Amino acid sequence: MAALAGIIAWVVTGLGRQSGVALVYLGVAAVGVGSAYHHWQREVYAPDDIGEFASPDARPAEVRGMLAEEPTVIYQPPYSPLQSISRSEPTVANLRVTSIKLLNDWQRASGLARLIVTGHLQGLHVGDEVEVVGRLVAPQGPSNPGESDYRSTLLDQHIRAQITVVKTTEGVTRLAQGWPKSVSGWLAVVRGWGQRKLQDNLHPEQAGVASALLLGEGSTMTNADWEKYIRTGVIHVLAISGQHLMVLAVFLWWTLRLLGVRRRRGAWVVASFLVAYALLTGGRPPAMRAAVMVSVFCGSLILRRPTMLANSLALAWLTVAILNPTDLFNPGCQLSFLSVAVLYWGAASWFRREQDPLDRLVEQSRSRWQRRLLWLARFVGVNYAISLTIWLAVAPLVASRYHLISPIGILICAPLVWLASIAMIGGFLLLLVAAILAPIAPLFAWVTGSCLALCDFVVSLCDGLPGSHWYLGDVPAWWLWGFYALLLLVLITKELQRHWRWAALGGLAWLTLGLLAGAARLPPDELRCTFLAVGHGGCSVLETPDGRTLLYDAGALGGPDVTRRQIAPFLWSRGIRRIDEVFLSHADLDHFNGLPELIERFAVGQVTCTPTFADKATAGVRLTLAALKRQGIPIRIIRAGDQLAAGDVDIQVLHPPPEGPDGNENARSLVLLVRHAGHSLLLTGDLEGSGLERVLALPPVHVDVLMAPHHGSRVANKAELASWARPKVVISCEGPPRGSARPAEPYTMTGAQFLATWPHGAITVRSHVSGLVIETFRSGQRLVVHRAQH
Repeated sequence: MAALAGIIAWVVTGLGRQSGVALVYLGVAAVGVGSAYHHWQREVYAPDDIGEFASPDARPAEVRGMLAEEPTVIYQPPYSPLQSISRSEPTVANLRVTSIKLLNDWQRASGLARLIVTGHLQGLHVGDEVEVVGRLVAPQGPSNPGESDYRSTLLDQHIRAQITVVKTTEGVTRLAQGWPKSVSGWLAVVRGWGQRKLQDNLHPEQAGVASALLLGEGSTMTNADWEKYIRTGVIHVLAISGQHLMVLAVFLWWTLRLLGVRRRRGAWVVASFLVAYALLTGGRPPAMRAAVMVSVFCGSLILRRPTMLANSLALAWLTVAILNPTDLFNPGCQLSFLSVAVLYWGAASWFRREQDPLDRLVEQSRSRWQRRLLWLARFVGVNYAISLTIWLAVAPLVASRYHLISPIGILICAPLVWLASIAMIGGFLLLLVAAILAPIAPLFAWVTGSCLALCDFVVSLCDGLPGSHWYLGDVPAWWLWGFYALLLLVLITKELQRHWRWAALGGLAWLTLGLLAGAARLPPDELRCTFLAVGHGGCSVLETPDGRTLLYDAGALGGPDVTRRQIAPFLWSRGIRRIDEVFLSHADLDHFNGLPELIERFAVGQVTCTPTFADKATAGVRLTLAALKRQGIPIRIIRAGDQLAAGDVDIQVLHPPPEGPDGNENARSLVLLVRHAGHSLLLTGDLEGSGLERVLALPPVHVDVLMAPHHGSRVANKAELASWARPKVVISCEGPPRGSARPAEPYTMTGAQFLATWPHGAITVRSHVSGLVIETFRSGQRLVVHRAQH
């Protein structure tokens, strides 16, 4: 309705010659149409969409369909001492479903599903028809506050279902070959051929980077490989972007001119090549933006008509929006368009100043070597000025998306851009001669490999420098909108550009306001304890009334990236920048392997552990202790009988004793009794065996909230514990169940409410003088434990 009203108003005001008002109404109409298109892309599905058959619980299913994209292997990082279990390397793709088997009968179905297969799929390409036997599930949203929303990401691709094939690739069978019948199939085959040629001619360490740079095939690199480019702020140098396509366009244009190709014919060749290359590399928004803008420029040469960069940028924006409106909210897309806008309306005007006649006379009086040296100095200065300008413009957006500020990027971006440009041209020629003149391919392989190796060396070196990058919390949306509104005014207003010092002062004032707003936290009057949903593992965050932040464990069976995925996002969403103390319950990896990454992102006051933690002779323990020593973080040992306090919060250590008990690490798990405002929580870690028997021999302690020991294991959660603690609520930090159904809990006889982080997400316990409130993040439940219930 808004779009229709805007169009009508635009026509009426346009006929009345009110051009300024008409543009406003046209803008309203465009926003309305775009919003409707975006809503359709994410929310409108056919009645037989595969998402209608999916539920939150994974169920066996057989489906048939066509591979809608080339299967991609997600490569895992090499073994780490902090990794509890080895990870498989799955293959992922989007499957366009045609039918599903229900009650031994095939029924029509439609829509896209995300296909995840354990292992490497061989011989399958986009367009092939396949049958899949796996488990169908509806993707879920985040389990913790601040965590990335996987479900929303799939909705951007018009996907509401996921099919998982575990342990083997034999659950996927090709029914018919279909890739030769589609353009995307041929592009995928060409991309695969190029990837194999790069692997054959380059060192393995450079082949993956070259695939990402030349073909947009980033799956050959692990998360660890990508992370160092992200931390140093130069990820755009590596990932396919508009910058790379512009380099290829300029190289191709001058090559054609040297070969004597006429301008108009050369324009046809460059435009056609860039569009085809953008599609070959996956048609990502930054690449499509560059392809459209170069095509507009080439069209102006062919038609002999003038063009405006602003208009071509707007056309590129509309093209990206039409192809997929959700791409406009993609960080890569936003950063690409923002960088070009800043270059065109901001930085470019600074470098187009005419030289004063007297300066030209002085220039002519200099010798040739002086002129060349000065030209080189100006060239370097201009490149660094551009890098600084763009860095200042995009830093708030990068910080809001990645919680990261990388000042080192200002220093290394310019040289890396040139190295990557040379590597890209060399790699392009490598692929070209590999197809027609293979014997000389090693020459271009040497150029490409040398440049990429130098890039990697510089990035690795700078990544470890102190102050090269800083992690920071959530950037308020109001501050981000305000910053870019101010930047837009500066870019389009000549008066502000002339008084750039005042504009810079305004930007500094806005930055100061944002920092003060981020640092300001209202003093709490309650104790909050949040049991994060980290799968099979543990991390409980206690926020005390006196403003301290305490963590009980920080690990998961999935690996050390639990910090990046769940723990750090939650802390940032709560405005937490410092952790006063981390308690480690025991020396099992799934309870501490996130600590090394945690101390990289947050200031940590001290780490507290059990007497036997450092005695466990594993590489993970040694690595963690070494990381704490490097950061200068003190380690405190506590034992049964110790009393701790954090303002109004009292913490009593119940277990382990100074020595023993015998058994594995679980038997010596740290048990803390936390009391506040007449309420009590018992944190148990993986307590079991002889350790559990020792605790049960202590005088009974009736608690309001009990952490189910050992992730709800039947071995540790006994009726004796339920009788000893008499909890009102039991919280189990656990991953997805391995069996079909959960056995009856031993706590039902006490009338306790049992909650698990797997179905409910993060569970927050709030202790206040008026009572105890328990809230679940994913399921949205709220329980109240009144004081009268004691």
